[in-house]
Amino acid sequence: MRAMGQLARENLNVAAQYADWLRPGEADSAVHIAPGSGAVVRRGLRKIAVYRDPGGVLHRRSATCPHMGGVVSWNPVEATWDCPCHGSRFDPLGRVLAGPARRDLKRG
Repeated sequence: MRAMGQLARENLNVAAQYADWLRPGEADSAVHIAPGSGAVVRRGLRKIAVYRDPGGVLHRRSATCPHMGGVVSWNPVEATWDCPCHGSRFDPLGRVLAGPARRDLKRG
C-alpha cells in the first residue's frame, strides 16, 4: 500500500510538469536573452528553446522533450536544457546529453 501512495504522488508530479504547456514562456522575446544563456519563448501554441551563444547568435529548438513531450527549461548552472518530467538533458544547441531521451531537440 505504501508503494501505491508513492506511485500516485510521482504520477501527480509528472502531470504537474505537463502544465508548463499552459504557462507563458520564461522570456517574452529572444531579445531579452543574454549571450551565453537560454530561455523558453512562447510562439503561439508552441514553446521554443532559445539559446544565445557568446557571440550573440540565436539558436532555436523545440522546447518539447522527444522522450514524452515535457517542456524543457534552461539550467543556468550547467548551461543545459533539462526536462523535469524524466530527467533528460540537452546541450545548449539541443543535442541529447543524458536520457531517457534518445533524440535531439527538433529545430524550432
